[in-house]
Amino acid sequence: MGLSAIFINPVAASEVQFPKISSTTTAATNIAQTSANDFILRGVEKLATGDFRGAIDDFNQAIKIDPNSASAYSIRGHTYTLQGEFKKALTDLNRAIEIAPNFDPAYNNRGFAHLQMGDLEGAIADFTKAIDINPNLALAFNNRAFAYLQHGNIQQAITDFNQAIEIKPNQAEYYHKRGRTHLSNGDIQKAIADFNQAIELEPNLALAYNGIGFAHLQQGNIQQAIANLNQAIEINPNLSMAYNNRGLVYLGQGNIQQAIADFNQAIEIQSNEINSNEINSNLFLVYNNRASARLQQGKIQEALADLNRAIAINPNYAQGYSNRGFIRLQQNNLQTALTDFNQAIEINYNYAQAYYYRGLTHVQLGNEEAAIADFQKAADLSRQQGDMTLYQSSLDQIQQIQP
Repeated sequence: MGLSAIFINPVAASEVQFPKISSTTTAATNIAQTSANDFILRGVEKLATGDFRGAIDDFNQAIKIDPNSASAYSIRGHTYTLQGEFKKALTDLNRAIEIAPNFDPAYNNRGFAHLQMGDLEGAIADFTKAIDINPNLALAFNNRAFAYLQHGNIQQAITDFNQAIEIKPNQAEYYHKRGRTHLSNGDIQKAIADFNQAIELEPNLALAYNGIGFAHLQQGNIQQAIANLNQAIEINPNLSMAYNNRGLVYLGQGNIQQAIADFNQAIEIQSNEINSNEINSNLFLVYNNRASARLQQGKIQEALADLNRAIAINPNYAQGYSNRGFIRLQQNNLQTALTDFNQAIEINYNYAQAYYYRGLTHVQLGNEEAAIADFQKAADLSRQQGDMTLYQSSLDQIQQIQP
């Protein structure tokens, strides 16, 4: 059953360039503008502490004093984005751009809003516009890189992270993010180099220790992986992804109880974040992993319950459907297993393992023609994806049906 590591923070950078104050007001209204800017700066301070309502109140005051303050509209729009009020956010950000068509922070903030709404093309267009206006806006390169990652364009993402680092070579966060990208691309040595650089610049960057721990896990350096993940947890005891990843290490070692303890801790932390209205999209992955641990314990119903939770949190989680289908296949619940594999493939039509397991289900149902088609698809995809074990297994299944 597939497991899920968590080493990539699912949220792009939400920072905005605050120092630049833009307004179309004239010298005759400088006193009012200064007062408006005071409210903006005070609102920014509140925003940094998570006081969204207080921040918006201050930005409202700034706009009341100076209705042509692009900065006030831009930062208020960004605050609305952070609250998930996207319609209000876009209204404000569009207004900021209307007032100041060359105000790059407004394009960056609108790009971030589009990104949170899942509009990758709109996000990339806005980040690109911000960069065209200000080629030294490292944050826009960083955010566009994240959008490219979501789009599946890893090489372009790395190019943008390179540019962000060239502009701001002492920004630990950018090395960390490029490291995560290298890791997702299978470039483990480059990832480790970036994580080490991030730690050198910011020794208490727990996320970098989490990333380097996972990189060592990929290399089979189990003790080093545990040491790094322990360090991440020591720095930040609420870093749920480090508990999840350490749980994966313990699970691989056969230490099921310790693995479940870590998964439980990750779930508790993320559940508290959700109860505090903090957005976290990794919880479904942890439930998936705990399901695998419970399956190894022989606790089938508890494993199914965890997979049900994972799918409820993220109905587009293809691996969750495939894993649940796998358990149902083992229980000989063939029709419900088939339904799950169908759903997994509908979500991700390149999911080789789901085709393979659906093929096994068709074999049990006596649908040989459908089984052969699924095994052939699994073989084609697994070969393209470099999974030669699954490739050979798929061919073996075809050979058993057509000796």
